[in-house]
Amino acid sequence: MTRSTERPAVTSLPTTELDETSALRHRLADQLADAGHIRTPAVDNALRTVPRHAFAPEVPAQKAYANDIVATRHSDDGRITSSISAPWLQADMLEAAHIEPGHRVLEIGSGGYNAALIAELVGPTGSVTTLDIDPAVTDRATRHLTQTGYDRVRVVTADAEHLPADVIPADGFDAIVVTVDTWDVPWIDALADGGRLVAPLRLHQYTWAVSLTKRNGALHSDDPLIVCGFVAMQGAGAWDSNRRTVPGTGVHLAWEDGTPLPVDQLGPALTREPSVAHTHVTVGGQEPFDALTLYLAGALPGFCRLSVDPAGDNGVLNPPPQHWPGAAIVRGISLARLATERISHGDDGNGVYELVVHGYGPHGHLAAQEMAEQVQHWQRNHRAALCPRITIHPLADGGPTPMTGDPHVFVKRHIRIAIDWPIIPGTAALLTDDEGRHLLHLRSANKPIWRPGQWALLGGNTEKGETCDEAIVRELDEEIGLAIHDLTGFVTLDTLNANGSFKDRVRVYHGTLNTPAHQIELREGIQLRWTRIEETAEMTMDPGTAAVLHAHHNTSEPPGSRDGTLPVVEVREPRDHRSRSIIGAHLVLVRDGAVLLGNRHPSSAFAPSTWHLPAGHREDMEAAVTCMVREAEEETGLRIAEGDLSLVHVLDLLDPGSTIPRVGLFFAPSRWEGEPTVREPECCTEWRWWPLDALPEPTVEYTRVALAAISRGTLYTPMGWS
Repeated sequence: MTRSTERPAVTSLPTTELDETSALRHRLADQLADAGHIRTPAVDNALRTVPRHAFAPEVPAQKAYANDIVATRHSDDGRITSSISAPWLQADMLEAAHIEPGHRVLEIGSGGYNAALIAELVGPTGSVTTLDIDPAVTDRATRHLTQTGYDRVRVVTADAEHLPADVIPADGFDAIVVTVDTWDVPWIDALADGGRLVAPLRLHQYTWAVSLTKRNGALHSDDPLIVCGFVAMQGAGAWDSNRRTVPGTGVHLAWEDGTPLPVDQLGPALTREPSVAHTHVTVGGQEPFDALTLYLAGALPGFCRLSVDPAGDNGVLNPPPQHWPGAAIVRGISLARLATERISHGDDGNGVYELVVHGYGPHGHLAAQEMAEQVQHWQRNHRAALCPRITIHPLADGGPTPMTGDPHVFVKRHIRIAIDWPIIPGTAALLTDDEGRHLLHLRSANKPIWRPGQWALLGGNTEKGETCDEAIVRELDEEIGLAIHDLTGFVTLDTLNANGSFKDRVRVYHGTLNTPAHQIELREGIQLRWTRIEETAEMTMDPGTAAVLHAHHNTSEPPGSRDGTLPVVEVREPRDHRSRSIIGAHLVLVRDGAVLLGNRHPSSAFAPSTWHLPAGHREDMEAAVTCMVREAEEETGLRIAEGDLSLVHVLDLLDPGSTIPRVGLFFAPSRWEGEPTVREPECCTEWRWWPLDALPEPTVEYTRVALAAISRGTLYTPMGWS
């Protein structure tokens, strides 16, 4: 919802000629315009015309015109069930709806005041329908709309999950404005092609006001998201937080847009001091990082929200506020959550905080590192973006339905939501002099920065809302205090990890500078040096910088390109050429001639809807036999002592198309405690005993091969190598 710094062109009476409520109304509109919430004359006129106080007669006029909500109805337990929204948010949403004279508009969530504002926008040739499930709310709206002269607004009492057929125009509404917290979007068919939907959309308990346009049967966002809060949707569209409580701790975990995981096993993890994974990503004390939490919700399987009772008995340090649950993930008997540590007072006195991840339980450090790496990925590639792009398809549109485990895809009852995170490159400056030398900068080896202790180009990350052109100018000013006037785009540098997956993108600019290094004031880093290409072989070079220097040395064309696109230079992080194998531990549990197999979840990334042994991969600094004991308890609840396990088979496996071998170690226990139960429902739907001579279909092929080899008494089987 892009904001302008320009005031809309309006003509208003001097305050002295207005009565008290009119003066308050104009003062509020002035504030909203100054803050950029009002951006068009039409919305400005509506807010200056509709008497907000008439829709809130229970409160003084000063409160009615404050830039805050006015609660108008409460539930028996004191929760607000209906309110007049905050003026700043109403203005933003009305601006985003692009309502014009003659439009047909539906408001979901009534109250009267917002419908009157919409009526001013559509004018006498348009139509407004406001709908609410609560008769008391619609009665109130009808009364106040009539009293203020907006009785042409149609007020409907109905459940918004199922819009009455006679409410929807033949070719759909031009705009739908939703003013209740909605988990789902069942109204796509009610919207005309090209129409706008503005709604507070709820994802993993985070709520953002989103504005979308309908094109070809789907909704597409085109404005930044706005963090907001509304009263909850009631009726058939009400959402379930899927909250679970860790026994005896006062810690709650909610999987509102995911499969709930077991939590009973997490109690012991919360009695220990957490491990801390530092991200070296900082935020200001008043700086929101809601986009990060939305990114984590899609990037991390098993993502959930963590809240803590103030009086709960747990070892969680600095629990997040009860009204704002924290981002968390569960990994078996361990978990991790996003937290902050204050590192300075900040220039504004509000402080500067580092985003850190606290890990709990025996493998909490691994879960914490997993989340920290995603925070760093967001920082490098996505933080500078104004907003992600959201696309919403109805589930019944005949298109492919993604698995719920797909990154950044959320499947609801009626829709699937795909979130595309734009990659905003970092920037770097390839500065050369008339002698053909390159200006390189030695990075500190003792700071948590990209490529510490290596020679690299000047430059840095793009900040929120900046273009790359603006960012490189700012970075050069901060690092060497100079402006380079002939900067031109040269190449795009993409860094891939050792497996070929994208990791980082940098836009590299070329410019000329003929100042001796000792005359340049270096404000960041250790040293500057003018370097010839042949000298770089003897230096500890950032691989990306080395690739860019060689690209410049070998090119016969001027820097950049004529059509505005830049050539891409790819650099892959080095791989250790010594062979490495993934170690997996598999439990061969046989009782009365039958083996225990689990049916993999249909959304599992590995072998969906296929039968497999209890198994898992070895984690950091963990013996394979220890891995087997842990995986057995995490997946099945069975308790097995390491001394009761015997190695019965080794499978040496190379999957088709893979460059990383796998070694499967198959262990059989002489005894165990307990009966198998489904402890990880997101991975396995049931455990069942199958006769060894009648395995089910389909069974993982290498599992079948290994069991056959074990029955023959064979200890080692190579598979997939020929």
